Amino acid sequence: MPQTRMTRISLYALLILLAVLFSFPLYWMIVNSLQPLLTGVTWFPLRPTLSNYHLAFTLQPFWMYFKNSCILALISVGIPIITSFFSAFAFARLRAKFKGFLFMVILATMMVPATVTQIPQYVLFHQYGLLGTYWPWILGGLGGSPFIIFLYRQFFMNVPRELDEAARIDGCSTYGIIFRIYMPISLPVIATAGILLFNASWGGDYLAPYMFLQERQYPLATQLMQVGYIMPNAPSVSLFQVQEAALVIFILPILIVFMVGQRYLISGIMTGAVKS
Repeated sequence: MPQTRMTRISLYALLILLAVLFSFPLYWMIVNSLQPLLTGVTWFPLRPTLSNYHLAFTLQPFWMYFKNSCILALISVGIPIITSFFSAFAFARLRAKFKGFLFMVILATMMVPATVTQIPQYVLFHQYGLLGTYWPWILGGLGGSPFIIFLYRQFFMNVPRELDEAARIDGCSTYGIIFRIYMPISLPVIATAGILLFNASWGGDYLAPYMFLQERQYPLATQLMQVGYIMPNAPSVSLFQVQEAALVIFILPILIVFMVGQRYLISGIMTGAVKS
């Protein structure tokens, strides 16, 4: 009994330490966003001010970039979350030749770094006149997401086939089975897929917009990485504190989405990762 208690105490101590370590970059960013302009980096706010947040909205067309991020997030989440669902259902429940081979090909694409395909994609989209539009994301979404397809498929494989057979006996078509049975019971996995796709689109996709879009179409991630904040009439002076304030505002949607959907994220990954 004492050994079990010590094990639990050690585990909680380790978890607290890891939580502090992972939270420290957020703390450092918030602290420096409250510092007055043109001051050094600090660990504690000596003269905290909110003026940097006002400058973050006024020195750049912040809401335009924010709107662009919302558009890209809507496309990057809405389309693949649906196409991946139907693809995964076909792999899990329908009979077809070479189905296993095609599924392995889809999984193999997860091992190809995105940077390897960006130059060929740029050349292709340039030839078809799709640069400066959202078509690269629309077309990519129509193909689905390999990891989301895998997540859906693993969940569908856990559903007893007797459920499908009973529905067909009652006169349900394949689409009826999808919409009346699989979609309602897949809400945790759908929510998980939405959270993962949103995080990848909002915070992780900053290079592709730089290649495929014009500056006025940049999302926040690309704007903060490529443009940033500089002193008016002094391009060589970077406003570090304003940049940190903009980054704090930028990560708020990610934190909100994660906190709202964390219970779905955990349950969806667990149900999708375990195959009976």
